[in-house]
Amino acid sequence: MPGEHSLLVARNLTKTFGRFTALKSLSLELAPEEFLTIVGRNGAGKTTLLKIVSSIIRTFSGDVTLFGQNLKQADEAARRRIGFVSHESLLYKDLTVRDNLMFYARLYGVSDRDRRIDEMIERVDLEARSSALVRALSRGMKQRLSLARALIHQPTLLLLDEPFTGLDERASEVLDRFLSEHIQSGGAAIMATHDIERGWQHANRVVVLDRGTIVHQTTTEGSSYEAFRNEYRDILYH
Repeated sequence: MPGEHSLLVARNLTKTFGRFTALKSLSLELAPEEFLTIVGRNGAGKTTLLKIVSSIIRTFSGDVTLFGQNLKQADEAARRRIGFVSHESLLYKDLTVRDNLMFYARLYGVSDRDRRIDEMIERVDLEARSSALVRALSRGMKQRLSLARALIHQPTLLLLDEPFTGLDERASEVLDRFLSEHIQSGGAAIMATHDIERGWQHANRVVVLDRGTIVHQTTTEGSSYEAFRNEYRDILYH
């Protein structure tokens, strides 16, 4: 049965904002341990899709199944299996690095919180700033902390909305490593990005979203980035 073992299945997903249609009859599946990269011009619907899957946006038409549950009826346990990373940090500026991670660890019911927080702070190379307020951190440090926040509860599905935007080289390297480790450990990911080369490097499959619908998709195995880049340019300027 199609979609029976998929983590995510969307059928005829449509979302409108007034007269603007952000997503139009979109159908999509995500398999376990798959890394899906979504590319497209601004306003194509990439962020809207991620916000629906993460339950930030809860009103839409069509059918979406996540972890075998209807998304509109999904319980808190299902939502706790998601980690969300965007160009917005979702951090509390007046809390310290450690206190931010403690807040999210408690929110997600992480066991052995102190050990897990120490581990994540070390992995994002913020040991020396663990007591610093978030407002005092550089952009790259904030994004590294945002990664730790999103992964503190070891989510099954990682959603990433333009995660490389504004990153310094160190933060980009940390993100690359996290993404590879997440898939290797059995997780899945959906990344929306304008950085098509990096998106291609991580992905098993790449889809092009335009005007709220999928207009092209390909697997990366057996295909070349150069060929896809040329196809993508043809789509953008068609």
